[in-house]
Amino acid sequence: MKNRIYFFANFGDWSKIPFGGGEVGNRRTLALLKKLNYDIVLIPKYIRVNDHSLINSIELLFKIISNIFLFAKTLINGQRKGAIVHIAGFYGIMIYFEYLLIAIAKVLHYKVIYEMRGGGANQYYEEGHFLYKFFFKRAIRRSDEIFSQGKENFSLIKKIDTNKRIFYYPNYVQGDFYPQQYPQKPKDKINLIYFGRLSKMKNTDIVINTFILLAKEYNNVYLEIIGNSESQFYTDYIKSKIKESNLESRINILPACNHKELKKHLVDKSFYIFPSKEPREGHSNALTEAMAWGLIPITTSQGFNRSVIENDSLIVEKLDVKCFVNKIKYIIDNDLIEQFSYNSYNRVLSNYTDEIVLEKLKEEYDFLFNVKFTS
Repeated sequence: MKNRIYFFANFGDWSKIPFGGGEVGNRRTLALLKKLNYDIVLIPKYIRVNDHSLINSIELLFKIISNIFLFAKTLINGQRKGAIVHIAGFYGIMIYFEYLLIAIAKVLHYKVIYEMRGGGANQYYEEGHFLYKFFFKRAIRRSDEIFSQGKENFSLIKKIDTNKRIFYYPNYVQGDFYPQQYPQKPKDKINLIYFGRLSKMKNTDIVINTFILLAKEYNNVYLEIIGNSESQFYTDYIKSKIKESNLESRINILPACNHKELKKHLVDKSFYIFPSKEPREGHSNALTEAMAWGLIPITTSQGFNRSVIENDSLIVEKLDVKCFVNKIKYIIDNDLIEQFSYNSYNRVLSNYTDEIVLEKLKEEYDFLFNVKFTS
């Protein structure tokens, strides 16, 4: 009998472009699992509603109940021997729903992997009330293994269950995206970039202000911003900042683009500015994609940025424009662009490519099926 993985995850609407890093990550996980030569059974999470109006809230409740019944029915009629239930979760407000799924799978005598996607686990736990902490701890303890997207979650998991096995399962860049050789950066220009959602939570205005201060000292610094705004108000605000600076000729703003086009924009860039304070920031796909093209990331410590970059000199401890400026100035003034750029490229190619993550995922699942879950 072929070993089987029941994979429960939020894939979104398959007929549409994935919404957010969660859906992208789950679709990528599915692609990897299909390469492991196991029997994969999908149990899709319900598709979100557009807003929480009364009608949509009723629809959402119906979707949740239907999803629970689908999950239970699939497992009741499924094979227990040589099977693992892999639940891709996001804890937070979803912990009660996710714990229920874990409990159903355990009652039905399945082995369970609980995958912790996204960031904010420590904050949710520290600020959570008694009920949240109770169900979060139960989810960790009842699961047979934890897959964690970030190393920053390890201490919390071990605090709850010192013997719990944790598998580090990060995001990664795909083989058709990153260059096979280090992309040399221009010597006559210093190009900065931000790509991603334009929003107050992502602090895109800090990117603009960082560039403005740098441009006063270096006449060969340029900025490109790629992404769609969360609101027209914020777009207008960004554009007004640029107009006031009188540096419009050195700033280029473009709408979000596909990966094929994105590569063309990254090849000549030296710095990726990422001042996010998004509460659910996890392992940013944009961060590793930028590093894969040799961009030097200057970021906050939000989410899993610190462990992904593994260079504290590139982490801004305070959300302040001058802190970003000083980090970049130090690298420019000490002629370190090429060194830091190559280190970024090498960091990704040594840890965060699809081939590397696939091999580690295969090793872990082989261990679970052939060693841990046979005893």
